[in-house]
Amino acid sequence: MKTNRGSTFAVAAAGILLLILILVFGTIWMGRSATSATEEAVHSVSLLYMDELAERREQVVQGNLEGRISDLQSALSLMTAEDLSDLEHLQAYQARMKKLYTLEKFAFVDTDGRIYTSLGMQDNIGDYQFDPNTLTGPEISILDIVSNDKKVIIAVPVDSFSLQGEKLIACFMEIDMDEMLKGISLQSADEGITFCNIYTRDGVALSNMVLGGLAEEDNLLGALQHAEYDSGSSYEKVEGEFTSGEKGEVSFTYNGIWETLVYVPVEQTDWMLTYLIRESVITDRIGSISDRIVQRSLLHSLLTAAVLLGMFGYMISQTRKNARLALEKETAEAENRVRQQSLEQRLELQEQLLEQEKQRAERDNMITALSSDYRSVYYVNLDEDDAVCYLDDDRFPERPSVGQHFPFLHDFTEFGKTHVAEQYKEGYFKFIDPENIRAELLEQPLITYRFLETRDGEESYAMLRMAGVRHLEDRGDHRVHAVGVGFSDIDAEMRKSMEQQQVLSDALESAEQASRAKTAFLSSMSHE
Repeated sequence: MKTNRGSTFAVAAAGILLLILILVFGTIWMGRSATSATEEAVHSVSLLYMDELAERREQVVQGNLEGRISDLQSALSLMTAEDLSDLEHLQAYQARMKKLYTLEKFAFVDTDGRIYTSLGMQDNIGDYQFDPNTLTGPEISILDIVSNDKKVIIAVPVDSFSLQGEKLIACFMEIDMDEMLKGISLQSADEGITFCNIYTRDGVALSNMVLGGLAEEDNLLGALQHAEYDSGSSYEKVEGEFTSGEKGEVSFTYNGIWETLVYVPVEQTDWMLTYLIRESVITDRIGSISDRIVQRSLLHSLLTAAVLLGMFGYMISQTRKNARLALEKETAEAENRVRQQSLEQRLELQEQLLEQEKQRAERDNMITALSSDYRSVYYVNLDEDDAVCYLDDDRFPERPSVGQHFPFLHDFTEFGKTHVAEQYKEGYFKFIDPENIRAELLEQPLITYRFLETRDGEESYAMLRMAGVRHLEDRGDHRVHAVGVGFSDIDAEMRKSMEQQQVLSDALESAEQASRAKTAFLSSMSHE
């Protein structure tokens, strides 16, 4: 009898020890697995996020360059015959254009390569990268590219311009690089994590900073030669895409830091706009969160083990006291087995709840980090017409708050009726229609709609973006079941564009008035 009791106790002790080991090591393994899965998800979302940012920032750069070309053409349209009457009048005209368009230099080039500036003549046409004799359209280049004092040169051909018998064949403006990039935000939205920069196709940084200031080399391609690349990437691939002006992305480790670089070409130039994200910083933050969760889970496992050990001691005590009565012993053992099974079920349920809470917290942190460019963010289940708010907009207190679920189509329709300007309502209601959303997202990963919104009698421009959300269970199903929705404020960008268009319109009207006055004057003189 004693032998049987000893064997029973030994088996029970071994079982409890095994259960403790499973709890401890299972907690550690689940924490590490969740961290790895989260890092992969963050990497995938980061690529989508950076690709969108790079495309938008390239459009800003392209718009800025086109604006400067338009400025140059507008300046030429303002030139009068009096401005070409002699060198003094030409220099006065050039000085006015420099001040009007904030230029370092506004110059003309004649057939002999002489440069006419507001300060005098120059004969250093060889320092510039454009050839005035072969110029057929707007051409953008860089002056002093190897120095920290780079200049952007925008040159266009001119026709029928002559000064005291010398034919002028080209006109160019010289802009300080800092002035050129002043209206283009290249700063990190989250300092230490993302960096935006512009390089030439041979790797020279126009902002004099390589890889967010981390690189020891002064050339991007030179720095990437010393990087270690992830599977599927290589220096040769990056160099080939970069020098040929192709859009691409690459993940690598430089000086022990894991990073991802997305690059897109800037039209009409040999420039490449890049977005860099420090994957190591994000991984460290995720790892820190996961470590704290694992620590709490281990503490819970140890407390559970202590409870089990206490229960085991209690079982031994009760078994010894009731050793004489076999029936009582069997009853006690049956009750203990029931308790243990119930406890294991509760522990399993608690672990599931902890895992769900951990995943929800990590997802919320990830969405918060990646939604800095939006004023409100929502997750929408199109099949159930159910939406949940992840980032609320304090400018519209009647809208759902963070964590609140609401019917998607009804809420967005009411918002459109109340806050979308009349001329944009039809397009807005069509854009938020679930079937239209599914149809559009089958053709492209991201869809947008710009509109004018009203609030308290004030109007501002906003943009609504939607991107499809794919889950593992959606594999093989081409239908979009859920989307991520974000509102962003584009009022300043839109109004700046409209202001630039108005300035050009006013300049054109002034030029036309001057032309009409000139024609009237010549006609009057001819008649007299």
